[in-house]
Amino acid sequence: MLLRTSGCGLIVNGPKNAKTEQWGLKGVDWIWRKIDTFIGAVVVAAAGIAASQAQAFMVQYVQRLGGALDEAKRQLTAVTTGLRYQLMSEAVQKELKAEAEARVKALQDAYQAIVDSNVIAKPFMLLRHADPVMLEGTWRDFVPMLPTSSDSIFYIAMAMILGFLVYEFVKLPILLLTEPRQRKFRKRG
Repeated sequence: MLLRTSGCGLIVNGPKNAKTEQWGLKGVDWIWRKIDTFIGAVVVAAAGIAASQAQAFMVQYVQRLGGALDEAKRQLTAVTTGLRYQLMSEAVQKELKAEAEARVKALQDAYQAIVDSNVIAKPFMLLRHADPVMLEGTWRDFVPMLPTSSDSIFYIAMAMILGFLVYEFVKLPILLLTEPRQRKFRKRG
């Protein structure tokens, strides 16, 4: 008896008996199904873990953004009421005040856009209003968290579903290329 592999299955050349049917084709198919299930589970779990930590990253970014907003407001107050700034010329005061007001407005708009957005739009709003320096600082100081909020559970579920769908779409062309084609015969007469 000669055993050879073709694609994802095992082709048995030779006499068929109960033993070759039981351990030949069925055994290899069972192994491939288990490997496929394992890889799918790993992809889904990785997507869920990434989503849970993405939620933690968003929380930490918003905290950092809130701190920067508070600092910008303090700077604006210092510019408008501080003795040091009152001793400067009027042109310098106006320029500093305009810069401080612009910074407060930009940070306030970004903060409100992210905080007020719904659970689906929040990641997109963060990307839209993200400050590269703050993103880098948040990433550098990022501390992974255990997800406990309803938002993080939603992100985990959505990422697991998307991870599963992506895995199935990546797997589909491979299966179509490796599956042997069966000829269809027409009945005559």
